[in-house]
Amino acid sequence: MDTPLHLLFLLFLLASSAALVSANFYNDFDITWGNDRAKILDNGQQLQLTLDRFSGCGIQSKQEYLFAKIDMQIKLVPGNSAGTVTTFYLSSQGPKHDEIDFEFLGNLSGDPYILHTNVFAQGLGNREQQFYLWFDPTLDFHTYSVLWTSNQIMYVF
Repeated sequence: MDTPLHLLFLLFLLASSAALVSANFYNDFDITWGNDRAKILDNGQQLQLTLDRFSGCGIQSKQEYLFAKIDMQIKLVPGNSAGTVTTFYLSSQGPKHDEIDFEFLGNLSGDPYILHTNVFAQGLGNREQQFYLWFDPTLDFHTYSVLWTSNQIMYVF
């Protein structure tokens, strides 16, 4: 999967490219929707995207990337969050797109939280996996990472 991807993210994240050069959110990204829910912090080194009871927000990179390491600090909505999906994904454009998905599915109070992942290459997915978290992701912020290299995609949580 060596096709360049545009980076599209939702919720809280920190990003750097595979060349180990930190992204600058002032220069390298556009806010695509939910302007009032996106804040650039620390001289462009961090981006805070928030979700409220009405909507979330999103960004898109101005450049394409072949590889990356993305770290996000996320705290999920507590209680009944059925119908809410907290997600970030990387996606190329075109009919045979590549995509890396990282999604928290909403749930009913008391049910375990599910992390859903998927990878598309040349427009083909079917690499879905679901993980039942062993901790409560609503109690505090937790760091989740995606390491994307020429040989593998690794989810770390």
